Amino acid sequence: MATKSKKAADPKAEEKAAKRKARMEALKNRPAEQRPNSKQIDVLDAGETGCVKNFGYPIKAKGVHIGVLVTSVAYDGNGNVLSSNVTFVPGDLTVKAKKGHGTIIAAKYKTEEQKEKAKSKRKAKEEEED
Repeated sequence: MATKSKKAADPKAEEKAAKRKARMEALKNRPAEQRPNSKQIDVLDAGETGCVKNFGYPIKAKGVHIGVLVTSVAYDGNGNVLSSNVTFVPGDLTVKAKKGHGTIIAAKYKTEEQKEKAKSKRKAKEEEED
């Protein structure tokens, strides 16, 4: 039985492999203080006395956005941690971050069906609490 010969190298496959390798390098080279599971929202610089960094992590349950967990870490001038604080912000929210800063925004769904499903789950949960 004749075997199929391999196709010539697909240019898209090479492109995908290059992008994947670049993404892996970016993960290796990220700053040491960057949290792997949270997005940096804000840095409040206090000059020589230190700074406060805020990180946000969107919380989802069964595909429904419940809220955002915000972690604030205060550093002194030498980079030592002075204190930390964790706060939960409830709502249909997520975090959008770009280049070391970000904002808490309303969650976006890919389809109307997903949006309606999330709304119905949220209403059912609110009725259950009442």
